[in-house]
Amino acid sequence: MFKSNTFTTTEQISLSKEIALVGIESTPFTSMLMAKGNIEKALSTVYTWKAKTLNTLDDISAVEGSDDITFFESARAELSNILEIFKVGVSISGTAEAMKSTQFAAEVNDRLLELKVNMEKKFLLGTKADGSTTPFKRQMAGLINQADAANAVGGAVSETLIKQAMRNLWNQNLSEGTVYCFVNADVKEAIDGIYADKYGYQHVTTDFGLLVDSINTNYGRVNFVLSKHVPADKAIFFNDAYVDLAYLRAPHFEPLAKSGDSTKGQIVAEATLKVGTPKAVAVLTVPQA
Repeated sequence: MFKSNTFTTTEQISLSKEIALVGIESTPFTSMLMAKGNIEKALSTVYTWKAKTLNTLDDISAVEGSDDITFFESARAELSNILEIFKVGVSISGTAEAMKSTQFAAEVNDRLLELKVNMEKKFLLGTKADGSTTPFKRQMAGLINQADAANAVGGAVSETLIKQAMRNLWNQNLSEGTVYCFVNADVKEAIDGIYADKYGYQHVTTDFGLLVDSINTNYGRVNFVLSKHVPADKAIFFNDAYVDLAYLRAPHFEPLAKSGDSTKGQIVAEATLKVGTPKAVAVLTVPQA
């Protein structure tokens, strides 16, 4: 980590590498996308992309030597998401800095973690707003709010519903990718309970417990990830080949003008979540008592 005396009044210090390494357990969704390199560059406050849908061609066989050609083109729908600004300040008195020269760097690291946690929540749960009305903040649509309604399943957690969610994704004819399911503690415990009597130990007999990390289905393997930021009544299935982070401004530190006996700065990021097609996301909703 850098020290406060390395800053200048015009310098911006990238924190892209630092943010990828901090708070991995607290921010599994953001950390996973960063680790996989699922990051794109935005060029404006609205990020736009095309969702491609392949044609279903029943019969394209041809007669030998035939000049008859039927042309097809992929259907493309324009999708977009809003870039949201994340900002948190850092301030330390001259006395505190004199007592411990690394304290400012420690404060920057703590604020960076807080910013990443806040981004994680918005990537999962954000509600889209263009900033034209009060409180005039641009806000992104999160993963849940970009899911295809046709993929939705609901009911008490069961093996049948998990398979149905996977089948819904399979029916969408998506390209290959890894399917993840992000769940909160309640849903994860229910999934573990389904398989409580369907396993055997083949390792150290003093190490007991049951954690369902993945399930093989006819429609592919689903990998489960525990996240405290997923609502207690949701399980979010998605194909990672279609989900990316997009930055207009990657996380970075900006020193602020010196005023009085304190050193100040801010950590800023401007980002959004790209879901290549809503068909790549399925949400399971569990009724609450």
